[in-house]
Amino acid sequence: MVLKEINSRTARLGDRFKLRVDEPIYINGVPVVPVGSTAWGEIASVEKNGAVGKGGRLGAKLLYLDLPSGQVRLRGDYADRGGGNGAGVVLAVVGFGLLGLLTGGDSARLKAGDIFTGYVDGPSPLPSPPATKDISAPEPAA
Repeated sequence: MVLKEINSRTARLGDRFKLRVDEPIYINGVPVVPVGSTAWGEIASVEKNGAVGKGGRLGAKLLYLDLPSGQVRLRGDYADRGGGNGAGVVLAVVGFGLLGLLTGGDSARLKAGDIFTGYVDGPSPLPSPPATKDISAPEPAA
């Protein structure tokens, strides 16, 4: 889950941002990553909103999950495109003449609270769940 809003107006390529695990992660029914664990993402592409109503663009990717056992590489992408503002440009040109062409579009956003789905990318130091005893077959009598 994204903790702080990021938008195409202020973000820069390579900026890193913090995320929070919002659901526990289980392996074989045993929780191995608790809620509240920290993950990190990075801005992969950014295009600022521009004149003549052009909307901004924003791309982000997941990097890793921080655990006491080490970092777990993650993969996952996010992209957003800000809305254009064609109607606003027309109204601005009518009201302000050619200066109305400087009216910008909306910024692309990664909002606080948005869910960013990630997947483990390759081998990882996720803790192994404890071994469970197979109770489906009875033990032979000695």
